[in-house]
Amino acid sequence: MSAQVRRRHYLIDKDFQLKFILRFCAVVVLASLLLGGLVFYLTRSSTTVAIENTRVSVKSTADFIFPVLVLTVVLVALFSSVVLGTMALVVSHRIVGPLYRLRREVAALQAGDFTRQFQVRNKDSLKDLAKSLALMSQALRQKHDQLRKKSEELKGFLQQRNYTVSFEDKDTFSGLLRDVDDILRYFKV
Repeated sequence: MSAQVRRRHYLIDKDFQLKFILRFCAVVVLASLLLGGLVFYLTRSSTTVAIENTRVSVKSTADFIFPVLVLTVVLVALFSSVVLGTMALVVSHRIVGPLYRLRREVAALQAGDFTRQFQVRNKDSLKDLAKSLALMSQALRQKHDQLRKKSEELKGFLQQRNYTVSFEDKDTFSGLLRDVDDILRYFKV
């Protein structure tokens, strides 16, 4: 039975995530205000007969529905902003979380640690990027291993000959250098 991992920090990249959430909430608020304003505008030329405090009164429909319209627009905007804000937080976390982890792994790779793995959770985005980075790291690790082995062969060869190369050793020495050079040509710098 595995313990369920609970997230401690939902805001990993606070600036990005807060802007992301606020943009979505602003769209909801603006749409609600636009809808309310449009209803108010379209009803301003009609009249409504209403009974208020046992008196019959004739008002423009816009004046009659204004208090209810304002309350409805505010409540819908608040409720939908909370729901959409929560959804945006979860979605942005699935984007920013993997980016944060991948950025850490790339920094370790840059520092020369080829043992790192580029993995993200199954529900996170950027799985393809993580897979590509893992393949890149694996290719670099293999080339590094090949280069290390050829370098050790070359060192062993030179040590056996007391770091002097005779004319008879020229072909062997050239072959070892060519092998190292072929591996180095893999990298385009």
